[in-house]
Amino acid sequence: MIKSTATVAVLCGILTGCTSPTPAFDARFGESVRNLAVQQTLHPQATMTNRDRIPEGLEGRPARETIERYHRSFESAPQPIQNFMIGNTGGAQGTR
Repeated sequence: MIKSTATVAVLCGILTGCTSPTPAFDARFGESVRNLAVQQTLHPQATMTNRDRIPEGLEGRPARETIERYHRSFESAPQPIQNFMIGNTGGAQGTR
């Protein structure tokens, strides 16, 4: 029993030397996405600069009607699109 326990302990010690540390790129995971988001933001402090300003645009009733129209547009399935082809595309129908 003691011999097998010692063997297991030695094997565990040897096997820990075989493990590799986490690669260095894990520390920077997602950095490119964060950099792209920063580069695509025109004015990063816009929310703080404009926090006291009243937004200009639609008044209450037109804005509500616009949102309601937008929501109603999803009530029914979209109409199928009719394909329109000009000339011979080399398909099965044009090879007679």
